[in-house]
Amino acid sequence: MILVLEDSIMFEQKKVYKSMENRQFTPTSLLKELEELKKLQFEDISYTGISLNMEMLITQHLRNDQFQLIEVQGGLAKKKFEMWHQDLCLAITIFNHFADYTKAHFSDYLAEAKKFQEETGYSNTSLEYKAYFEQGNAMYFHDVLHIVFDLSRKIDLSIEDFYESLEASNEDASKYPLPEKKVFERKGK
Repeated sequence: MILVLEDSIMFEQKKVYKSMENRQFTPTSLLKELEELKKLQFEDISYTGISLNMEMLITQHLRNDQFQLIEVQGGLAKKKFEMWHQDLCLAITIFNHFADYTKAHFSDYLAEAKKFQEETGYSNTSLEYKAYFEQGNAMYFHDVLHIVFDLSRKIDLSIEDFYESLEASNEDASKYPLPEKKVFERKGK
């Protein structure tokens, strides 16, 4: 998992976790990233792309092709329960795979960090360590974990909203089973 840059070896950072470098997006780029997410592919996904696409999937409100909320008389346009259920199932499936992807990347980092410290004698506070792993982005490893915990929390809230809306509409929740959402753990057992 290491890569060579200008004759120096660096830890391979993943695009999806680089929040400060992923702020440029368009409706077209978000749709392209949604297609990648549906294939459970994360290599070309941006932090912004996964965050915005997941938020659109998990909420009941509809958006137009510019990703703006659609207003109707009396409020915001809402998905029918069947569509919301389908989108929520997709979001949970994407999240479960993304949690595994993140866990694997973080495990790679932990193993590489241990190896780096043993081989070089540099601590995790040394300039050499920071150059090798952070590469000028001191928030990288914070963002690695933050995004998965943030998505997990948002999905949990949406699941709760989904069941509350079903109940308020006298809908039978058993007609809308959701897949189990993984609980993300940083360390393997």
